[in-house]
Amino acid sequence: MIAFMKNISISSTFLLNFRLTIFLVFISLLTGNPCYSATSQQFQPVKKCLFLSPAQLSGLSIAENNDLKAIWHSIFVSGINFEEITSDKISTTKLTGYDLLIVPAATAKSLSIKQISILKDLINSGTNLLFDEASKLSNELGIVLQKEFIAVKQIRDLQFPIMPLYWTIEANVKPIESTGISFKVICIEDSTEKPIVISSSFGKGKFVYFSAYFDPNTPKGYSRFPFLIETLKNEFDIKPLAERKTMEMYFDPGMRDTIKTEDLVQYWKKNKIKRIHAGGWYYDSDYDYTKLIKTCHENGILVYCWFETPMISRTFWDKHPEWREKTPFNRDANIDWRLLMNLADSNCRKQVFKEWKEFLMSHDFDGVNFAELYFEPSPVGPNLPENFTPMNSIVRSEFKKQSGFDPVELFDTLSTHHWKKNTTDWQTFAKYRKNLLFQLKDDFLGFLTKIKGQKKDYEIMLTVLDVSLTPELSDFIAEDTQNTFKLYKKYGATMQIEDPSSCWGLTPERYVKMGIFYRKQIKGTNKLLFDCNVVASHELGEGGFPAEKPTGEEIRQITYNMATHINRPVFYSEDAINKNDWLNISNTLARDTKITALNNGIWLIHATNTVSIHTGNSDCLLKLDGKAWFACEGDEAIIPKGDHTLEIIRAETQDPLNRITRISGELISGNFGQFKTEFTYSEDIVPCYVTLVKQPESIFVDGQKTDCKVFENSDSEFTVRLPAGTHKVRIQ
Repeated sequence: MIAFMKNISISSTFLLNFRLTIFLVFISLLTGNPCYSATSQQFQPVKKCLFLSPAQLSGLSIAENNDLKAIWHSIFVSGINFEEITSDKISTTKLTGYDLLIVPAATAKSLSIKQISILKDLINSGTNLLFDEASKLSNELGIVLQKEFIAVKQIRDLQFPIMPLYWTIEANVKPIESTGISFKVICIEDSTEKPIVISSSFGKGKFVYFSAYFDPNTPKGYSRFPFLIETLKNEFDIKPLAERKTMEMYFDPGMRDTIKTEDLVQYWKKNKIKRIHAGGWYYDSDYDYTKLIKTCHENGILVYCWFETPMISRTFWDKHPEWREKTPFNRDANIDWRLLMNLADSNCRKQVFKEWKEFLMSHDFDGVNFAELYFEPSPVGPNLPENFTPMNSIVRSEFKKQSGFDPVELFDTLSTHHWKKNTTDWQTFAKYRKNLLFQLKDDFLGFLTKIKGQKKDYEIMLTVLDVSLTPELSDFIAEDTQNTFKLYKKYGATMQIEDPSSCWGLTPERYVKMGIFYRKQIKGTNKLLFDCNVVASHELGEGGFPAEKPTGEEIRQITYNMATHINRPVFYSEDAINKNDWLNISNTLARDTKITALNNGIWLIHATNTVSIHTGNSDCLLKLDGKAWFACEGDEAIIPKGDHTLEIIRAETQDPLNRITRISGELISGNFGQFKTEFTYSEDIVPCYVTLVKQPESIFVDGQKTDCKVFENSDSEFTVRLPAGTHKVRIQ
């Protein structure tokens, strides 16, 4: 891109500015608004970052090599664009114009006096610096470390002070001496409260300094300081400018019963949620699903009914004790939070189907998520016999006829059939359980497919626990991947894969392994999803992650690794996501977006999917690829996939034209005029919800006038439900 800019001739630059002037005049005449070309002071600039690598990589210690890669990887995953040079180019490369220099310890330790002097001059002139560990560079910037080391095993980031952060690999670190330069403390060692990460001014510039290695333990950057990207935003105002609004969240109404539905939906809308999977086990209670669905649709959010079999509902459990599942000791199977029913009983299934059909047909869900039908207990199976299922009378009788013994004997330590002593008998029952589970899923998916036949643009999703990473769990919970693939091929259901609880403490790269495995069978772009459970899975930093619950760097890298194979990440649950992580997810999903700023408020954008770009100014008019562009809200411009030129025009008053403020599908193109809005979108399987600032008088889909449902929300916007597929729309 730099080479392209250098090669623009005088005549082509003149032509570009001339065309921009003509456009400004056109917009002024069309809207009646005075328009002016934006300047760098009127919109958010595209910050330029430069990563300085060592000229020589040989001879680096393991800690230095990990640290170098960790800082690079953390910034790369976040979606912050940066350039990279080696340190030997410092003297010959023009380094002015960069907002941030990133100098890992391995680079800082290799710098010459002359190179350090060049960097000092740059910072003194207004460039910012991120660096770590003790070096001549830190000395030259006036940083003084205390003489004594302290043993660090717990720290606290003062940006998120209520959250302790654990170092499972304890380290000796020299804190920063308070008698040196004036600074702001960012992180402290928790027991002594001594500073180990600071920010400080140096001339017109500023730096953030880590007195310890950022991450000497892994090349990924998630073992010590999870909030590097938040620090760059807070200290330097350097942040990703692109977001992707495709995240899906689980929602348990029982966890949010003190919050008004309208407030919840506004919260979800603000945080870029596309789909909510709403717990459906309150269907026979007084929860108002109609209000939830209506409010979500008004704001362009899709709603799926999430069923959690073998649990049906509390009311169903209370009304039908005869159908309760049993454990080996004849106890009702109330396990964890689920009240398990005996779905092997055909009468039980018939009643479930009857009640579910009435519920699903009377509500305007966009789909149904048939989730987590497996046999307990997960993940330990027969190692916890008091919770083992199924052990109802039907299963025991049927299995005894087939095998000659009651499966309860598998848990009698005195029996010759005990599962640990008699592996043949255990394998016989494990196979029986898998076949039974397959039959039950087949029956339920057959029922839901009939429901889909009576709906329009409706998605059936099957959520299963993954056993590819831990094959031993297959026998324990009766989950069989090949059976799952058979169901996928038979029904065409969308597959959502959830890693079992035994894997929640593993590194984010587990999702890459899952992606490679499942993509061999499931090819559809939107037919495969991964689910992440955001729960406290790292007690005291177990697994090498500082925070007990995924946040910051771990959430970013989970999202990044998921997105290497899928377009639809799902998280459990919307009430568990930390405030800072909503943006981490949506930014990371858009991390491939490249933005280059030219002069006169012109940005070159490369987007691999539909994204929202923050311009930094909500009072601008936009031009995309030479045409007036009104797919925007606030300071966000909705940009289709591809390479585009975005021109940002300052406007003193609001435009009178209709605008698209939100779209749940992929926006392919748009054309905006005074009396009509035209656009092309793509959304397979389910409806596409498009939100406009003005009420449509008529809607044409592929040239045919179409009666589409229109919802008005509390912001006096209008959301149109459009059919699934790829379509061209004209709205009068």
